[in-house]
This record gives sequence, C-alpha cells and structure tokens, in this order.
Amino acid sequence: MEIDNTLVIKWEPKIQKLLSKTFIVGMDRDDIAQELRIAIIKAAQGFQEDKGVIFHTYLHTSMVNTIRTLISKGQRIRIEPSLETSLTLEIVPSDLLKAMEDSSNTFENVEFDELINELDLTSIEKRFIILRVEGMTMDEISEDLKTSAYKLRDILREKLEGKIEELKT
Repeated sequence: MEIDNTLVIKWEPKIQKLLSKTFIVGMDRDDIAQELRIAIIKAAQGFQEDKGVIFHTYLHTSMVNTIRTLISKGQRIRIEPSLETSLTLEIVPSDLLKAMEDSSNTFENVEFDELINELDLTSIEKRFIILRVEGMTMDEISEDLKTSAYKLRDILREKLEGKIEELKT
C-alpha cells in the first residue's frame, strides 16, 4: 500500500463523519482531524494484508482507538482544586458521590472545605476525593495513594450516603 497524501485525501470523508459525532475536551475539530489523519498513516504503515482483514476495517478500528485515547486524555485535564480554595460553586454530598462513581463527572470551581470537614474524613480520604474529582481513574488513584482506591471509595460512599440520609431528615 502506497502511503502518501492521496491516501489521506481518500479517507477524508471518513474523518469528517467521525468528527461529526465526536467532542473531546480541550481539542477543537481541526486538532482531532489532524490526529485522525496521522492515524490513517500509522494504520497504513502497520497494515498486514496477509492477516485476512480488509484495510477499511483495520483503519476504522485504528481511528476509533485514536478517538478513545484522545477522549481519555481530555478527561485527565487537571483543574487543580484544593481544600483551601474558596470558589463559587457549593458541592453537596450527592454531587460528590456522583463524581466518585464516574470520573468523567468532574467539577470546576468547587469548594470542598465545608463538606469535607462535616464528614470528618481522614487525610487519605480527602486526597482520594480531590484526585477523583480531578478526573483520575481508580487505578491511577490506587497507584498515587499506594492503597486500594476501591476500598476508599466504598468507605466514602457509606459516609456520603449517611450524610445524604441525615440531610433528608
């Protein structure tokens, strides 16, 4: 397979179709398109006809994987909240519970002090909340904290659910 500009031009409609369905935090459409063009070239370089797969299928998988990687990187953009920061949006226990469950559910401009103090959290539990709200994955948090993020999440879930129930009464 010849790798040149005509290859990229040939697959430009596929790039545009994927772009119409894609939004990635911190990237504009031109950046995403350029990453997909690079993916076309890499796919052409790595394609092996003797594997029994047609190039279109191989290319599609490569492009989707490129988008997934970009989305993952976009979710890891750090907002650097701190426990000492006093900002505009007040977080409630249910919001924090949602953020712990789904790292894509991140918050900007959040004041953590009051809620964290009310929950009587340990320093490692506080750190877990900061890292999770920043968008880190559970595996990344486990590595950072040198303990099971899943166990911490379960402990915090119980505390937050208790606080939610307390607020209802």
